[in-house]
Amino acid sequence: MPERRIHFLIPTYEPYGGIVKVFDYVTHARALGYGVQVWCREPFDPELRVFRNDQFRGLLSDPDVRFHDGERLGIRDPDLIFISLPREYRVAYQRLRADWSPERIIHIIQGVRHVNTGWSGGQATRVLTRAAARISINKVVADTIEPWLDPRGLHRVINLGHDTAHFRLHREGGLGDGQRPIRVAYTTWKSSVGDMVEHVLADDERFTFRAIREPVTWVELRELYQWADVFLSTPLASEGMYLPGLEAMAAGALVLTPDVGGNMSYCRPEENCLLVDFRSPASYAAALNRLATMPVSEIERLRTAAYDVTREFDIDHEREGFAHFLDELWPRIESFEAARRGV
Repeated sequence: MPERRIHFLIPTYEPYGGIVKVFDYVTHARALGYGVQVWCREPFDPELRVFRNDQFRGLLSDPDVRFHDGERLGIRDPDLIFISLPREYRVAYQRLRADWSPERIIHIIQGVRHVNTGWSGGQATRVLTRAAARISINKVVADTIEPWLDPRGLHRVINLGHDTAHFRLHREGGLGDGQRPIRVAYTTWKSSVGDMVEHVLADDERFTFRAIREPVTWVELRELYQWADVFLSTPLASEGMYLPGLEAMAAGALVLTPDVGGNMSYCRPEENCLLVDFRSPASYAAALNRLATMPVSEIERLRTAAYDVTREFDIDHEREGFAHFLDELWPRIESFEAARRGV
């Protein structure tokens, strides 16, 4: 059993984006030699969908990974606690001894909505002011939350890493190459604007549409992106990192997206994607009409730039960033706790 452990608090095992990111950090912790304890209010079952992903299935047979129902954490002296949602801060803080550093709590911030006082009844904003070590998933998030943070706490940007290679498909040439309709894909998890765009263009034989309406596995998502010539990003009004757009770029699909903050860390309008107005079917339709008449050279320029940017969001870079973060964190914890003990 490794001497040091990290306790990961999650609200659900459903493989939503934020949960998958916490599981990425579980795998990082194991790669760095830490034991892992996962705590969730939902019952654990090895058949849960999150474990259908290849990168997480191995956790089930790892003797240094344990899954617990509930949140009654058993914390030892060399342990850290990793949280994401604001409500988990109180659970974590109550498990710290009086002489322990609050930076034993690592709070990953995955979205700019933490500064929205209307979200979680203002709890998210209040938690930002509490002492903890923090990771922001990109500079957009970091700059947004910085004014709220206790300046004494460690706060670093570790760019979100993703297994973009899973979705990658090399393509060349135009859209449909004049032999078939342009294939347009979207999801309806966060918005119905994709359905509205399809309705607007229902009689236009230049386009055919396909949507995913329920959470699915990465394999099914890959099939959608690799089928599509164009992907309609349909994020919420604010995002820390809207992953479908990045995944679609890796698959060679051209991306139409609104600017909602965090997704701009990889979206460069007119360079690797086209910008549309938020939840405006007319704006999406206009961009699709533009793509339908765009020269092949312009299509390939957008696609090549999209391929290039996906390489900046590699999962190995994220793991290296976490290792550096922990190397910086432990001396701070040890110094704080030595001072508390009067050593």
